[in-house]
Amino acid sequence: MSTVTPSFWHNNRSFRKRLPMSKMVAHSYCIMVLFLILNCHAGNTANVSDIRDECNTVEKYVAVVLFSLLLLYSIVSNVLLIFEFCRRDHLYNHSFVLITSQLIVCNLLISLLQILFILPEILQSKDSSGASNRASTVSIFSHMDTFLFTATLQFAFLLSISRFVTINLPKFHAIFESKKLIFLLCGVWLLAFAITAADFYYCTAKYCISDLRWYRNCTEDAKEGGQFFNKFYHFWTAFLPIAMFVVYIAIFCGIRHKRNFSLHNHNKRMSTRVEIKATKISSYEWSTLIQAALTCSFMEIEIVIFNFLPAFAVKLFGEKANISSRIFVNCCIILNCTILPTIHFICNKQARNVLKQKCLFLKTKKYLSTTS
Repeated sequence: MSTVTPSFWHNNRSFRKRLPMSKMVAHSYCIMVLFLILNCHAGNTANVSDIRDECNTVEKYVAVVLFSLLLLYSIVSNVLLIFEFCRRDHLYNHSFVLITSQLIVCNLLISLLQILFILPEILQSKDSSGASNRASTVSIFSHMDTFLFTATLQFAFLLSISRFVTINLPKFHAIFESKKLIFLLCGVWLLAFAITAADFYYCTAKYCISDLRWYRNCTEDAKEGGQFFNKFYHFWTAFLPIAMFVVYIAIFCGIRHKRNFSLHNHNKRMSTRVEIKATKISSYEWSTLIQAALTCSFMEIEIVIFNFLPAFAVKLFGEKANISSRIFVNCCIILNCTILPTIHFICNKQARNVLKQKCLFLKTKKYLSTTS
């Protein structure tokens, strides 16, 4: 047997001591590389889902331009409709003007919230300071938007009931022509405030500006009644559009029944001129009915788009379609604030003529001031 020198054992022992250290260093390098890969992957994921990232610069400024143009149109059109209702020679009755005015107020406040919160937050950098202050602002904005959304739905439903009573049940139209209407309007505002107060107490609501998404959780704090309120809120916001749809179907069916009945009596020579005139629907009533029906229809379309379009787009095109679909949803929210004045000026020829005269007058006045 060959003998081994002590120097060999000493060197071999130091080699064996260094061997585990080299393995540990190799393992640490592997872990560092793995974390770098994961961080890069997380950064790419954030780029896809955060509108304020540098890779989403195009989407960011497209959203800002679209939101700004739609908000400008929303404010101008609603203000013009206010001026239209302030004219003394308009043809609309007192109840239609009062209920529609509440919808205009809701539209202007929703547009104001978009201007004060969403546009500045999109333009801010992703890592800017003041996160705690923004968190409280986000919560206030979310609950304020819940209040305005609920009030808009309820006033639209009240408008449909007003049209139904005016056309189908004219004997009860006194409810919408007296001081009782003021109490009805106050009741609608109070109900919207009560729902918002319960939402503030039971639910945690926020608007995530990174992906333009609403988050609402009523079961996180485990408060008693949170689940019940959440079910009631979803039932109420789903019931009102369906009820409006049913009411307008009943209105059109009532109009058709009256027309058929008047023609049947006229053929039998049993109706007088007064009865035939009473069964006719004036062009004014048709105008208000069409305006109210189209306004409520677009509101229902907006609710469907808000609840189902983003999930459908992500499922169909992948996560890359998330921000684009959310931009489209927010455009629909702003566009819904413009439906009422847009339909009004489309359906009302007199309002269009007055608007043209005002624009011509301002243009002439400006021309005379520049030439003088």
